[in-house]
Amino acid sequence: MVALGATAFACVQSTAPVLYVTATPVSLAPSLEATLPNPFLPTPTPSGPTATPLQPTPNPPNRIALNAAPIRYQIQQGDTLSGLAARFGTTVAEILRLNPTLNENSVLAVGQVIQVPSRPQAVTPSFKIIPDSELVYSPALKGFDVAAYIRFQPGFIRVYSENVGGGRFMSGAEIVQFVAQSASVNPRLLLALLEYRSGWITNPVPSGDALTYPMGHRSERARSLLSQLDWAAAQLNGGYYGWRTRGMTAIEFADRSRIAIAPELNGGTVGVLNYLAKSAVNREQWLRDISPQGFFTTYMALFGDPFRYAVEPLLPPDLKQPELTLPFPRGETWYLTAGPHGGWDARQSGWGAVDFAPPRPPDNILIAQGNCYVSPNFTTSMAAGIVVRSGDGVVVVDLDMDGDERTGWTLVYLHIADADRVAAGTVVQAGSPIGRPSCEGLYLNSLGTHVHIARRYNGEWIVADCPACLPDVPNVPFVMSGWELKGYEGQVYQGYLQKDGLIRRAEQGRDDPTNQIQW
Repeated sequence: MVALGATAFACVQSTAPVLYVTATPVSLAPSLEATLPNPFLPTPTPSGPTATPLQPTPNPPNRIALNAAPIRYQIQQGDTLSGLAARFGTTVAEILRLNPTLNENSVLAVGQVIQVPSRPQAVTPSFKIIPDSELVYSPALKGFDVAAYIRFQPGFIRVYSENVGGGRFMSGAEIVQFVAQSASVNPRLLLALLEYRSGWITNPVPSGDALTYPMGHRSERARSLLSQLDWAAAQLNGGYYGWRTRGMTAIEFADRSRIAIAPELNGGTVGVLNYLAKSAVNREQWLRDISPQGFFTTYMALFGDPFRYAVEPLLPPDLKQPELTLPFPRGETWYLTAGPHGGWDARQSGWGAVDFAPPRPPDNILIAQGNCYVSPNFTTSMAAGIVVRSGDGVVVVDLDMDGDERTGWTLVYLHIADADRVAAGTVVQAGSPIGRPSCEGLYLNSLGTHVHIARRYNGEWIVADCPACLPDVPNVPFVMSGWELKGYEGQVYQGYLQKDGLIRRAEQGRDDPTNQIQW
């Protein structure tokens, strides 16, 4: 199967234009438009913060075999036994035990295949830092206002603003809110990590790396608050969803060394550990960061005990998806161009998104607009609800109609063109026009016209197909007009739709009938 990664493609021009359909890139861009109050009677999701932090996040079911089978590793240039032992969190003696033909003086040849432990021997501490609802853009945020909080802080974040493209400026508060909504990550957590790494909440004049790389991502291409926070949110989601839904068993550091995750930890804590590992200077600093005297102390100073806000469980064990239709009108033929991938970024958040390309437009549209055209066809609402966010390429529909995208079921549609897009506050029914597919998005546009759709419940991205999920993560099939989305374990973007013995496979383009879908 052709890989469906978010990669660049060549634009080919001829007398008969060739159209390429691409999967969603790593970062997309929802709107900062405020949620409008619901003029109708609300049907609130029955969940809220716990009254007291009596028991921080129950231990998850242990699905990790502590003596997991070794894995095959192909030797790369520069590899040594001691280096491999550090990278895989083991010892030279253990590698030699798994490879009887080797000894301490063996010369490793590039391309040689050896056995290494799949699980490091060293294990993280079991101290829980935050509950899951403090990582997710969840009901735990009820009553919290990012802009109001920052307005009364003395730090640099209060006066910061940034050109995010096209002459558009966003304040520090707007950037935090934008990333929180887009990646569905808790803004309290983002603010606390920003303070811990760079002091931007309390220090009015940060300097050096604290000013240039405030989230600790030392990349010349990430010298802005928006890019720093977007990267941090990806690391948080990578740990959270990697642990809960993709069989992740170890934290990997910037030097590619690893440490096994203690089975007692929860997803929210693993997300924080993953971010801190990617932004720490070394493992010694990371061990300080994750201790009760590290980041946890900063969080307590800013917001109090994080477990005071806990909403548990975020996903009820009997969670069921509402009835959904395919996101386009009956009788039209659309194209499945990507199977399960990240709800926000390509790989780090929950692999619950699906991509559809609309019918081929007339040649005059392709000639005038190229691959990133505004489709003449409409994306339609998959269920009844109220539009709570609309702008900058995104439409969010709240299915419980309480006007709060942090609670209950929501559907996220990305790359919706500004032209003819449904307005926030609009009540829609299944089949109502949402807007026209395009490449639009504030932070990073798509490479080809399509619509990207993902589900959330209580702010958590709901994965489409989950053979590696923890036992306490409910399996909620993604079904649209009877078509169920399926994926392949460990293979992002690849997958298929199945219904009554029929299969439609995810492929780029419109030339292969196996990806054509209609209802």
